[in-house]
This record gives sequence, C-alpha cells and structure tokens, in this order.
Amino acid sequence: MKNFLINTLIFLLVLSGTLLVGWHFIQENVILYFTQTTIVPEEFEANLIAAMEADDDDVFDWEAVYLLDAFDWLQHVGIGDEVSPIGELIIPSIGTRLPIFHGVVEPNISIGAGTLLPGMVMGEGNYVLGSHWDPNPGIRFGGLDRVQVGDLLILRDGNYLYLYETIVGNNYIIEPYRWDIANYVEGRVLLTLFTCTPDGLQRVKVRGEFVEKLSVAELRDLVDQAAELEELAHLQALESLAESVDLETLVDVVETLDETTVPFPVTDVTLVTGGALVFASLIVGISSLNPKKNKK
Repeated sequence: MKNFLINTLIFLLVLSGTLLVGWHFIQENVILYFTQTTIVPEEFEANLIAAMEADDDDVFDWEAVYLLDAFDWLQHVGIGDEVSPIGELIIPSIGTRLPIFHGVVEPNISIGAGTLLPGMVMGEGNYVLGSHWDPNPGIRFGGLDRVQVGDLLILRDGNYLYLYETIVGNNYIIEPYRWDIANYVEGRVLLTLFTCTPDGLQRVKVRGEFVEKLSVAELRDLVDQAAELEELAHLQALESLAESVDLETLVDVVETLDETTVPFPVTDVTLVTGGALVFASLIVGISSLNPKKNKK
C-alpha cells in the first residue's frame, strides 16, 4: 500500500510538471481558441454605428487600463458571440489577426485591439489602436515588437482592405505619457499601433503609412482568375490594382479572409497530454524497479 501511494504521488507530480512544460508550447493556440471573436464583416458598419450612438466617453480612458495576469484571459472565455467588432487588423509578417473594437476598455483590448479616440476612420488621418501585450506573439499585441520597417499592415472593414507600410517598427519604445502618437499629422495618412512593455512601464509603438485601399470583392475575383490561369506573378490586372505591396502576401491574406474561426488544437493537446501520461508512467515504472531483485 505504501509503495502504491508513493508511486501515485510520483505519477501525479511528474504528470503535472510535464503538463506545465507542455502548456508553454500549446498555450497560444488554446487561448486563441477559447477567446476568439465571431468575425462577420457585414456587421462591422452596424456595430460601429451602434457603438458611436452609445456615446460613452469612458470607453476611451486608456489610463484606466491595467496589466493582465497570466490567466486573466480565462474571464473572457466564451464571450466571442457577445462582443461587436467594427473591423479587423491583419499583420501577415507575425501572423496576427485581431478584431477591432470601439474603445480601449475591457474586454476589447484583451481579445482584440481598441480604437484610442472616437471618430477615427480607416484610411484617413491617424487611425490609432491599442491592445494588451502578451508573451505569445499571436495573441493581442504580443508580437508587436517583431514588426519590421516595410512590413504590411492591413485594416479591414466590411468591403475594403486598407494597406499600410510600416515606417516605425523594430521594437520602438516610447514613454507612457506620449499621447501625441494619436495626433493628426498634416498631409499624411497613418496607422499607429501601441501596447505596453512586459513590465508595463513603457510602450511599444508601430506606425504604418497608408498605401492604398482595395475592394475585397475585386481582390477575390482577381485572385480566383489568377488561380485559374496559374500565372499569379504576371496577372496584369492584379499587379495594377496592388502596385505597392508584395503580391504573394496579399494573395495569402485574401485567400484566408473567410477563415474567421480558430479550430480547437486537437493535435497539440493530444500530443502534450499523451506525452505527459507516457512520461509519467515511465518514470513511475523506473522508480518501481527494485535493484535487489536483479542481484544474483
């Protein structure tokens, strides 16, 4: 009985330790699945109008935002159908796709990005978005410090993609009181993204300059034509429509616009759980061996 209890304790300790290690490798996909938001581009405009009519200035109080703990995301599990995104942010270079919300309150900036000021319009002025930092690059603005100058930044509303080219990136750090990042810059159309550093004492800023506005419907038609012709790189119509961006990247984005649901990471969870069980059983088996039985 004593040996059984000891082996059970060893098994549970090893299992829990192995699962914790495994969690480090799968947490990004698990968190993305449980905190995902329903993306319906046809509803973006109506959601924005409803949010603006609510006339709640408190949703723009960035100074009321607090740092998140490691498992704060749990309080936002399953709310994807209860929130109303007004657009989508896509950063192909770091694999980021985030719903955009009106205002920088919770849960907006825990499951997506929030607009810093009222009345901002995609493709005009200075469109400013804030979100929480996260240790996982695919969640919130966790990968913002990896965005490099020249990378493509994309805003999406119900009908158009607004393309920006990064002009400030590579882990650009500013002080937290630099609210001038939201200022309008005469003669320029900008997209400004910011988040806090891991310690919450400073801010990471990324800025892009507007390149062009493209119709999603037209892009889809042209990408379909290119696929049929198998001459994507030489499709003149597509090249003339998007002269300033990398065609392959743009096509990849267009082809995945309808993939708005994150699947449950069955393979990842199965591998980690199964591996942890096998490893814990192996350790218990080794610890159960009695050296005296092997003596002659």
